[in-house]
Amino acid sequence: MGGMTLYGRLKLLHHVQVLVFSFGTFALFVLFVYLSHGRNKPVKHGKCIAISLAILSGVLGFQASVAAAYPEKPIRMIVPWAPGGGSDVSGRIIGAKLAELLGQQVVVDNRAGAAGNIGTATASKADPDGYTILLADTGFSTGLSLYGKVGYHPTKDFAPVSQVALTPIVAAVHPSVPVANMKEMIALAKRKPGQLTGGSGGTGGSVHLALELFQLVSDTKITHVSYKGSGPASVDLASGQIDLMFSTAPPMIPLVQAKRVRAIAVASAVRSALFPELPTMKESGVPEFVVSNWYGVLAPIATPRPIIDRLHRETVKAASLPDVRQRFAGAGLEPMSSETPQVFGKFVGDDIARWERVIKHANIRLQ
Repeated sequence: MGGMTLYGRLKLLHHVQVLVFSFGTFALFVLFVYLSHGRNKPVKHGKCIAISLAILSGVLGFQASVAAAYPEKPIRMIVPWAPGGGSDVSGRIIGAKLAELLGQQVVVDNRAGAAGNIGTATASKADPDGYTILLADTGFSTGLSLYGKVGYHPTKDFAPVSQVALTPIVAAVHPSVPVANMKEMIALAKRKPGQLTGGSGGTGGSVHLALELFQLVSDTKITHVSYKGSGPASVDLASGQIDLMFSTAPPMIPLVQAKRVRAIAVASAVRSALFPELPTMKESGVPEFVVSNWYGVLAPIATPRPIIDRLHRETVKAASLPDVRQRFAGAGLEPMSSETPQVFGKFVGDDIARWERVIKHANIRLQ
C-alpha cells in the first residue's frame, strides 16, 4: 500500500470494515448454532474466535495508520456565508489554529448564497476524505424547516465533529421602555399585546426566531419588524424606533457600554463572560428560553471514524487554547466545544427539533 493515496486507503478501509462486520456476524451465527445444538467443539470455536480477533486487530492497525497519515494535503473549510460575519470570523480563528495542530493549511472557502444553503449543499457532496469540512451555524438547524428543499439533509448528509463557539442572545430594550428586568418586560407585553415592536436582521434569521420562541414560551404577542441586517435593526433600537431585540452579542456590546440600550438578560444556559452582570433567562423566570447562535464543524457523512476522531480531538484542543479564546472574546464569541462527536450530533438534533416547532408555530416559510 506504499503507493496508495490516503483517499484510496480510506476507501479500502471502508470496504474492509464492511467485510469484517459481515464475517464477524457469520462467525457469531456459527457459534450460536454449535452451542444451541449442544455440540462442544472448543477447537473449532477457538479457531473461529481467533480468526475474528486477528482480522479485527488488522483493521484497527490499518485505522491507526490512516489516522496517523492524515492530513497529507491542505483542508478546505467551507463557510456558507460571506466574509466578515460570525461564521466567517469563527471559521478563520479556529481554522488557523487547526492548521498549526494538523500541520497542514486550512483554507477558508466562502460559499455564500441562499441563506447559507449553497455552501452547505456543496459541502454535503464533497468527497468524504477529511479534506472538506463545513463550518456551520444555527442556520444549519433551521434551513430545512424554513425552505423545505435546501439540497442537503442536516443529519443524513453530515457527520458531526464538534461545536467550536457560540455568541449569546441578549435581550435588550430602548431606555424609554419602562422595564428593568425580564419579569417586567413580560408583564408589559401582556398588558399591551402586539404594541411592543421587536426588530431582527431578517425574517427567519436567528434573531427573528429567538423573538418567536420568546413569544411562544412567554405567551406574549410582539410585533416583528424585519430589517436588512442586524446593523440597521440595532441602530433603530438605539434611536427608539423599535422597542426591543433579542440580538446576538456583537452589535449590542458597544450600545450597552454607551448606555444607548438597556440589556436585561442573556439567553445562554449560564451567565455570559461578555455580560457577566446579566441574569440568564432561566434565572429571570423563563427556563424554556435557552438559545444562542452556535458555530461548529461537520464533515460529509461517510468520512471515516479515525478522521472524525482526529478532527474532533484537534478542534477541541484548538478551542481551548488561550490565544484562540482571546480572539473569540474580541469578536463577541465564547469558546464551546463538544465532549464527543456524538454529543455534538445530539445537540444539533435537539436544535433542529426545537426550531422546527418554533417555525411551524409562527407559520414561517421562505422561498
